[in-house]
Amino acid sequence: MKHKRTHKWAFPLGLLVVVLAVVGAVSLIGSAVRGVQNWIDNPAERRSYEAFLSNVVARAPDPFSAPEHAHNPAQLVDIALMSLLRRADNTPADFSMDDYGNLVVPQQAVADMYRALFGIDLPHYAALGHAYDFEFDPAQQAFLVPFAGELVVYVPRVIGINRVGGSVELVVEFLLYEDTNLDEFNRQQELVPVRTMIIRLNEQPGNALAPWQIEQIRHPLATEIVAGAPVLR
Repeated sequence: MKHKRTHKWAFPLGLLVVVLAVVGAVSLIGSAVRGVQNWIDNPAERRSYEAFLSNVVARAPDPFSAPEHAHNPAQLVDIALMSLLRRADNTPADFSMDDYGNLVVPQQAVADMYRALFGIDLPHYAALGHAYDFEFDPAQQAFLVPFAGELVVYVPRVIGINRVGGSVELVVEFLLYEDTNLDEFNRQQELVPVRTMIIRLNEQPGNALAPWQIEQIRHPLATEIVAGAPVLR
């Protein structure tokens, strides 16, 4: 009989295979953004941002003015877990699996990634609420991530880059991952964004875990998006 753990939160995090496939989706949308590449100074730079953001937008996190003010810190933990489960070379991270098909991700690894991404300490698991589906096991001091499960994955399309002091604000469209696939006639489906957000990043040269720190995710102002196009500064 399966032992029921004491601390469990439900969050549709699983299906690592789909997570890994997101990177391929980010590269697939490259052909669909040629019409907006003129908004970007350097298309290679845009692609590097999109690769990083693939883990950030995967579940469309809620906006926050600063990570410490995030209304739902479990969404930030989700981003840290996603970032750990996919290496830069797109190969699965080397975590063990328990008898129930969960990847066992050490708390310290999550805490290190969380600090690299958000510049603050990982919140105590008791503060994550009860509306999520990744588990924290105090006995193992590890997060347990289902290897398989259903989720809706979004992929990013960067359509604008605004320089703000030492930070960069990206105008990011959220595309449904399923829309980046070919239809039954082997045709690329029209990529219609579900939402557009501004994501502010701060570069971290030499940081092996995260090249950028996520400072803010917010809705764009009316003055920043005109007729569907970003206003660059």
